Amino acid sequence: MGPQPVISVVVCTYNRAQLLENCIQSLFKQDLDRDFFEIIVVNNASTDETPDILAKFEGEVGFRSIYEPVSGLSKARNSGWISAKGEYVGYLDDDAVADQQWLKSALWCFENILPKPDALTGPIQLFGDVSLPDWINDDLKVPLGFLDWGTECFQIQFEHNKIVGANCFFSKAILQQMGGFSEKLGRKKKLLLSGEEVQLQQNIERSGGTVWYHPNVSVKHYVPEQRTIPAWFYKRYYWGGVSDFIMSRSSFSIRNDEVDDFLNKQKDGMKIVLKEKREQISRLLTNLFHSLGIFSEKSQTIQSRIYLSYVCGYMISIVTQRSKA
Repeated sequence: MGPQPVISVVVCTYNRAQLLENCIQSLFKQDLDRDFFEIIVVNNASTDETPDILAKFEGEVGFRSIYEPVSGLSKARNSGWISAKGEYVGYLDDDAVADQQWLKSALWCFENILPKPDALTGPIQLFGDVSLPDWINDDLKVPLGFLDWGTECFQIQFEHNKIVGANCFFSKAILQQMGGFSEKLGRKKKLLLSGEEVQLQQNIERSGGTVWYHPNVSVKHYVPEQRTIPAWFYKRYYWGGVSDFIMSRSSFSIRNDEVDDFLNKQKDGMKIVLKEKREQISRLLTNLFHSLGIFSEKSQTIQSRIYLSYVCGYMISIVTQRSKA
């Protein structure tokens, strides 16, 4: 029986056999000593050649696989951390490859940064078989997995910086404390629900925990050609609206110790809310106009339709919720 690993890397996979092998290989090429980490691949009921790929690595030091029959990325992620032996749990997407210093850098952060991180993330660069079209701006790169907040290490805040599940670490203790990832969110086969890692980040920060960014905790995320067309973005943003509605329904209620402060600020808060509503209405009308494509450039038309897809997802969720009430 070997030494106890310090970090457990969890790779959740569903029907991505060809990409999965490159992902696992990048973990075996890590500069961190093999005794310090383990690799756990959670096979979320794949129906392709995934078992054949996993069989190639069985018997390798620190490698094991888990079969999770219940569909859902959050379910698979929770199965991974529950099974983890390490003090820290890192998540890498099955279509991503880790930088050679990924694990060594993450471990350094957990052991040296103060206040000690409860969660950690780093840059995610994109690569693929085709170039991204011009209409995919920096904002639209984010749902493809892109993340780059510069070359300095800093403590992030949910209001300004949101982690991406393709590259994130947590202490196992905080995962236990928070109950892991919400299984109401996260991919479920063809349903593009998302936001489970963002909700977890929000819960960690609200409970007093800290989340950090370090530029050396870096990975690359693969973008297939089918994710570079408008139709994929329409679907992705529709489900983004659904996901945000679900998160809004499960957000923390205001705490007792915040009530007095809330009442004192209610007047100013109402002004802010009204201002935000006016801005939202203005943005909606502007995007409705540009989505027609009559007097707008192609890029602006596509971007407006993507935005409206999100609005549709959110509004349909509201109507559906009220019809159930």
